[in-house]
Amino acid sequence: MQMNFGSFIFEKRTQKNISLRDFAKMIDVSHVYVSCMENGKRSAPTNHVLVKIAKELLLSDEETALMFDLAAKSKRTLTLADDLLEYINDNEIVHKALRTAKKRNADNEVWQRFIDNLYENENKYAND
Repeated sequence: MQMNFGSFIFEKRTQKNISLRDFAKMIDVSHVYVSCMENGKRSAPTNHVLVKIAKELLLSDEETALMFDLAAKSKRTLTLADDLLEYINDNEIVHKALRTAKKRNADNEVWQRFIDNLYENENKYAND
């Protein structure tokens, strides 16, 4: 079965042995909303609630990023995870990089080299 936003939340919640009602209280929404969300009958909640979910489920950075991506995919319209939208909107150079990659039809190999380069230079960026 393919992972979607609702199944991801359900899996993480049940792994932590948190009841649906308790989880709903923890993130300040109704238990009906959580049930509908987990069953794919509702799209993902607002960014504010997503942050609460990540905190209450003690998600790692990687799990949080995945949750935001799955949340974006659950929306009825084409969208991008809120944290990425904010980063892109705040950085004009990112716009330029994405437009250039699109224009040049950058493939996965090009993007992987870009990511590898960021990791290789991680210490340099951390010291700035």
